[in-house]
Amino acid sequence: MGEKIIVGPINKGLKTDRLPFVIDNDSFPVLINAYQWRGRLKRKRGTSLLCRLTRAFISSIPSYSSITTIILDGSGIGNILTGFSLQANGNIIPGTVSLTSSSTITYTDPTMDGFLTPTGTNGPNTIIYSTGVVTIPAEAGNTITATFFYYPNLPVMGLEDLSLIPTQFPGTLGFDTKYSYNIPTTFPSSPYDVSFYKNPAVDGINLPGYIPKTFWTPTTWNGNDYQQFWTVNYQGALWATNGIDVPFTGSKVGMQFAPAATITYVSNTATTLVLTITSCPLVIGDFVFVNEFTDANSATLNFQSGYVTAVAGNFASLTITITFPFANIGAGPYTPGIVQYLTNRSNSSIDCIRWYDGDPTTGNPNAPVFSLGKGWVNFMPPLSQGVYSIADLPARQYYLVGARMIVTFKDRLLFLGPVVQASTGAPIYLQDTVIFSQNGTPYYIASFTGLPTAANTVFFPILVPDNQTATAPAYFEDQTGFGGFISSALDQPLLTVSANEDALIMGFNTVQTRFVYTGNDLLPFNFYLINSELGSGSTFSVINMDQGVISRGSRGYIITNQTSAQRIDLEIPDQVFEINLLNNGTERVCAQRDYINEWIYFTYPYDTNDTIKYRFPTQTLQYNYRDNTWAIFYETYTTYGSFRIASGLTWLTSGKKYGTWQKWNEPWNSGSSNLEQPDIIAGNQQGFIMLRDQGTNEATSLTIQSFSGNLVTCPDHCLNDGDYILINGVIGTVGADVNGKIFQIYNPTTNTFFINPIISSGTYFGGGLIQRMYIPFIQSKQFPVAWGIGRKIRLGPQQYLLNSTPAGQIQLLIFLSENVLGDPFVAYNLGPIVPSSMVLNNSLIYGTILYTCVESTNLGLTPANINLQMQSVPSTGVTPQQQIWHRINTSLIGDTIQVGFTMSDDQMRDPTLSNQFEEIEIHGFILDVTPSQVLA
Repeated sequence: MGEKIIVGPINKGLKTDRLPFVIDNDSFPVLINAYQWRGRLKRKRGTSLLCRLTRAFISSIPSYSSITTIILDGSGIGNILTGFSLQANGNIIPGTVSLTSSSTITYTDPTMDGFLTPTGTNGPNTIIYSTGVVTIPAEAGNTITATFFYYPNLPVMGLEDLSLIPTQFPGTLGFDTKYSYNIPTTFPSSPYDVSFYKNPAVDGINLPGYIPKTFWTPTTWNGNDYQQFWTVNYQGALWATNGIDVPFTGSKVGMQFAPAATITYVSNTATTLVLTITSCPLVIGDFVFVNEFTDANSATLNFQSGYVTAVAGNFASLTITITFPFANIGAGPYTPGIVQYLTNRSNSSIDCIRWYDGDPTTGNPNAPVFSLGKGWVNFMPPLSQGVYSIADLPARQYYLVGARMIVTFKDRLLFLGPVVQASTGAPIYLQDTVIFSQNGTPYYIASFTGLPTAANTVFFPILVPDNQTATAPAYFEDQTGFGGFISSALDQPLLTVSANEDALIMGFNTVQTRFVYTGNDLLPFNFYLINSELGSGSTFSVINMDQGVISRGSRGYIITNQTSAQRIDLEIPDQVFEINLLNNGTERVCAQRDYINEWIYFTYPYDTNDTIKYRFPTQTLQYNYRDNTWAIFYETYTTYGSFRIASGLTWLTSGKKYGTWQKWNEPWNSGSSNLEQPDIIAGNQQGFIMLRDQGTNEATSLTIQSFSGNLVTCPDHCLNDGDYILINGVIGTVGADVNGKIFQIYNPTTNTFFINPIISSGTYFGGGLIQRMYIPFIQSKQFPVAWGIGRKIRLGPQQYLLNSTPAGQIQLLIFLSENVLGDPFVAYNLGPIVPSSMVLNNSLIYGTILYTCVESTNLGLTPANINLQMQSVPSTGVTPQQQIWHRINTSLIGDTIQVGFTMSDDQMRDPTLSNQFEEIEIHGFILDVTPSQVLA
């Protein structure tokens, strides 16, 4: 007798720990770009473009480049990206460029078509926005200055909450590998560069003898494309580190200072010190910290903070006067010690810990003005008053210069996996150590106060954030009551940390520990072992839950509380071993929690044979922690964060976010549309930042550098062979062939791929953007209904319950017996029909189209006129259906029956089907089955 297999509600997700014929009916051995959620299957959520990391460039302002002009060659050709030492893969924003030559002619592109005005007499003047190449024959051999906006095209390495004022909603600070950016929370959220050191000018008042500047001292970071930023907000500042280099070499972490060998003492007073320093970049207004000076009165000079009030000479040998407003320095001479640079750098190729107390600009990237007295400050506190041994190191005077992680705990600032350095030696990484500040303040540099009055015109600038105190011994470890350190003695790197109740859960390679407060200033903290099997392997995989701390370890995705650790990935136990460990793959893993939808994203680089092409993350595991289900998405994100939108969308602006307002298909009651509600944002390898879970349409997320026939150059695109893309924005004659059209890619390399169909050759001036199109692929269980009686199974009619769409369709695949898992091309009903004994489908009579809209019936309804069915028109009595059943008739025999859902090539290429921004939602299905022939 026949029976009906009813699948639904769907409460399970991806399951790979058993073969497909022994799993639950509502489990899925393949679940790609789709997921289980609240009783049904849904298409992967889409994205909308929040912004793209953007910098202004003005060659006449030293804050942006030390190169003020470039020379065009004998043909009038030059490159305004590489010529000004900017990023070679950067993209100039069309229409923003203004070039002025030494002949005093200014060239612009008001029509944004790549042709510069004036056009010139020796040929057209052009600019290729995607590469920065300009051609102005009439200016051959002349110099030019430049002003423009550009995308550095660097991977996003941090999207951090910025909470300097506790009573306000957090803002967002973005990082790529080199720059930091403020991302406004009001639409259109155009980011701008804030990579500048703190300036001493406050409220327009300048230091005595200080000449107001139109620029700030710039700063950059030197992290690799796997070094994500770890930040924490504490006592009026955001503290930031981009980690350490692994394997640690010390090449990118170190102290910014002038060592004693480069310093000559000149003179001093009670409040000033005059020094000559070789290779010195300091300017008037820079802050410094001095230490390790010797001789009789050195105790009155060491550990003092001050600022430069006069300079003489040049970089090679600069004589500086440092003012210490509240010092009482004894008479010299002094044998030189060191001078730490707090708002400048001695070596631009290394990083140290820094803190940030606010936007150093006026917030207008179109007219940058530096006048607010905010910005970045180097942080390199001394760890002892005298010579002292830290974590079994040789006794010396050490400084904290780097850390893997920074957290706050019990009114202290903690640095985990720190890097320390003595004034004469290389940096040293303490892999299992925690260094902490004193209880009360994390600042070691003096907090100058005071405002000018009628009787006192001397102004002392404030270096630390407003209303904060500072003390030089804040990190002294050789005296009780200040800072300190503790080592775990595990001899493993400390890799993860998160709070759980009244303790910190700290993860090592193979160990989980509890870090608790003792209440004793002699030893304020201590480690306790929780689990010695399930360690943590990825610093940015940590998600804090009430029940414990979730992280990715080398042996599973685990949750750890104060008493135990266990795996949460038993449905997919092998997936954790699919992570590419080469090219620092474990450090590229990142995670983000979505509180509204109750799931977690884990992004990771997938392990393939081509480890160079796919060094960036190319897959995401989605964990539904409410239903304990998993799914896999094919996508590339380098880091995650949250974003609180402070201004809503209008009919006019919604199209800028979603492409067109018609594509805005987020429900009106969606929590993600509420103002100040944290949205999930993700950055990618080219500096794009997307809002996640926005309908089903995808935002543009890649940029095109060049076309050469069908060969497209797109640096680090991370696309897969067979992916579909939509191209738009192309400037030049090639745009007629590609703009608004869908292509499938093939033969991808790291930076290139070919597109199908074929296009004609043409000019390309830049502007090309790529929108990824994701193919969902779902395979059900293999149903062995008649194995109990030793029979095959016959599949008859089927009914599928899907969300109703205006004109959508998907592809239904039917697999007979134990077909190759995950391969859609072995489906029995997949065409084309080839009447040949050599082809398995030579008797194919069944199609693969499964409509998600109203189908053609005897009433004459077709996908072309179903709008009548979808509209709610009281006068006609027609009411829209939110869900709709679809029937498929077959008569097929196999050992087992398995169904799959995906999209065909025709469906992916046909924009009229609206498949790219319509919902695909499967609530359940019914299969009519009967026993058939004898097995085997």
